[in-house]
Amino acid sequence: MPPYNAQSWKMLIKSLTPEVEFGQPATEAQIAAVEQTLRIRFPDGLRDLLREADGVTDSYGHGPIWSLTEIEKQNQEFRTAAGFRELYMPFDNLLLIGADVGSDHFAFAIQADGRIHNNDLFRWEHETDARSWFAAHLEQFLEKQLKEEDEDDESDS
Repeated sequence: MPPYNAQSWKMLIKSLTPEVEFGQPATEAQIAAVEQTLRIRFPDGLRDLLREADGVTDSYGHGPIWSLTEIEKQNQEFRTAAGFRELYMPFDNLLLIGADVGSDHFAFAIQADGRIHNNDLFRWEHETDARSWFAAHLEQFLEKQLKEEDEDDESDS
């Protein structure tokens, strides 16, 4: 299903900034395989976006939305790395999906029953381990992320 304000996820993202690259569309089988590995069903919006583009890369080479491969890799690393367990609260209750230029990560919250029940996205701040609400849904997340980048680019000019 497309986002509220556009006919497709790609059209929405391109309307926010032309400075992005899209991965090739992911297949349902590819999405299901990563969901199985991580033992979580992705929210419908994320699944739909990945079916249009397996990852979105911004003008800085960062992924506001990572590819399936990167989603799988980052979540496994953050959940199992011994160094992370010593430094940070557990990541088992987050589905990390992307990061910003400053290396803060964004995630959906996984509830105690092992499912994602709402579309809220949260920011994990790597310097403080703070986890704070960021957006009510994927579309708002992309609008905030990509507009912030464009505003930062304009202020640098």
